[in-house]
Amino acid sequence: MARVSRTAELLGRLMAVEANRFDGLDPALAEALLRRLSELKAAAATDELTGLLRRGAGVPALARELRRAERQRDQRLTVAFLDLHALKQVNDREGHAAGDALLRTLAETLAQGLRAYDVIIRWGGDEFVLGLAADLGQAETILTRLAESFGGATSHRFHFGLAQLQPGEAVADLVVRADADLYARRRGSGRDR
Repeated sequence: MARVSRTAELLGRLMAVEANRFDGLDPALAEALLRRLSELKAAAATDELTGLLRRGAGVPALARELRRAERQRDQRLTVAFLDLHALKQVNDREGHAAGDALLRTLAETLAQGLRAYDVIIRWGGDEFVLGLAADLGQAETILTRLAESFGGATSHRFHFGLAQLQPGEAVADLVVRADADLYARRRGSGRDR
């Protein structure tokens, strides 16, 4: 994961190179190089299994949403931390192809059920982080609806925790609070026993 992040960072720097830095190159070649760099940057930012943002590209996207909310003095930004329940058991019982299909279905459920400007990140393994332009109550409603939709389509479930933006809070703090809420909800329901 660290290598992918470093690659994405390097590609980002290369993309920032102005076209005039390609002086002496054939204009068509320079354009082709810039296009290919753009393609490589997009590939490094996207999880190949789910098509969602990787953590390295998702955290800056979430930070942009946080800055937008702060600029607009709108605290209606809620981060959700999702955990796909029993993925390891699915992989062990049915094979990794079945687990991969389940992850893809969850990604599709999230992408289809959220707005285009909501941030969806494959955090790692069976974990996802969402940035929703919504208050806590709205986010709870949205995630409950998505959980029901996913469960109806797959007979599997995911757990989630939520954290609404507080003044002066950083992305890392929001994610930690959403993750803590996930575990508190799971303990409260007895699912970790």
